[in-house]
Amino acid sequence: MPAFDEVWTSIAPLWAALSGDARDRLAASPEEAGEAAVFRIATSEVDEAPALPEGADLVEAPLGAYDIVELTLFGRPAAKARIAFGNGIAAVGRFEFEPGQSPDQLGPGLLSALAQEAFAEGAETIYTVADGTEQPPYLGPGWTEAGRLRRA
Repeated sequence: MPAFDEVWTSIAPLWAALSGDARDRLAASPEEAGEAAVFRIATSEVDEAPALPEGADLVEAPLGAYDIVELTLFGRPAAKARIAFGNGIAAVGRFEFEPGQSPDQLGPGLLSALAQEAFAEGAETIYTVADGTEQPPYLGPGWTEAGRLRRA
């Protein structure tokens, strides 16, 4: 397993693409300072077929530097996330859940669709960055902490 510095060197440009600008977005203002944790999972370990709620549909769209996956319920947006690809790796982020929607219920389906894209692109490992040190519950089981970043 490569050292965390090597891992971060590989995923930092992907994370910047997901953030929607050229900055890393981990360069925070003083009131946002704190830690962020980097989590990883083997693409093959993501649940391939989680149960989706009735009326759910997944839509994927390439948007240049990243792709977006959106989960709709009865044709209305409910959740979305972004994925960017590197050499054998992928980074996922910008998970957004509409008000009133359960991240715990919709997250596994969204993540499964992202993992299927990662697999199709040849990514063996998926990474994400989460504020704080706790794994977001919508990621589900199987993720391990790859390292921590200090937001300054």
